[in-house]
Parts: sequence; C-alpha cells; structure tokens
Amino acid sequence: MTTLAAPLPRQLARLAPRLIPGVVAVTLCGVLLCATLARLENFAGAPAAPPAIAKAELTFTDLADGGVAVRNAASGRLVATIPARDDGFLRMTLRLLAAARLRQHIGQEQPFMLTEFAGGRMRLADPATGLSVELEAFGPSNVGEFTHFFTAEPGA
Repeated sequence: MTTLAAPLPRQLARLAPRLIPGVVAVTLCGVLLCATLARLENFAGAPAAPPAIAKAELTFTDLADGGVAVRNAASGRLVATIPARDDGFLRMTLRLLAAARLRQHIGQEQPFMLTEFAGGRMRLADPATGLSVELEAFGPSNVGEFTHFFTAEPGA
C-alpha cells in the first residue's frame, strides 16, 4: 500500500504551482459574479419602510416645576404632562434630540414627528436636524412611554 500512496503527493506537488493561479482566478470570478448579482438584484438595499399607522406632530416644553408639557403642534392642545423625574427614557430621548438642535443653533419652533408603523415599530424624528430614534430598539416598555401620545390625540 505504501507504493500507491507515495506517488500521489509527488504528482500533486508538481501540479500545485500550475493549479494555484487557476484556483485563485476561478474563486475571484465567483466572488465578482456573486457581488454583481447581489448589486443588480438590490440584495443589500434598505428594506422598504412599513406603512405608517399613526403620526403626530408634537412639541415638548419644559415646565417650571421640572415637568415636560407635550402639545399637539397644529392645535397647541395639551396632550400630556410628564411630571418631573418620571419617564426617564422619554426625557433622555428628548435631551438627545434637543442637544442636536442646540449644536446647530435651531430653535424649538419646529415640531417633532412621532410615527407608529405596522409591526410595532415607532420612530421619533426631528425634521429640523434630520435625526431620528427608532424607539422599538429600546424595548416595548420604552415604546409604551410614547404610545399614549397617539391615544390622547383625537383623529390621530
């Protein structure tokens, strides 16, 4: 048995220098073909956004007692009042977006857009800065802090 096993590695050793460039060329062609097909089929493209279920344009105003007043931007009607030291996630999210406005020297006149999408997604967007926060990424309890702004709105 040793006589049959020995010649095979020697033959491969002689062929290897000739086969390596061919194997590399075939591999590269395969990679380029896969990348081209993925690009043509929009494989890596962003998925289409699900339809919006509800939208609300809201303004957030700090109150003297440390609370936050949430108002409908169109009517000016009070939607909710968040007491001081409550709803930590909501406050943190608003501070993040407000800080971006301050850095860009943008006032508070333009409202924020709260959008609820099919499938449980929710986004708080600031059209003034172009920033947005995908709220469902932080869990259902944090999304719940924003959900009641839709139920408080007639016709939202």
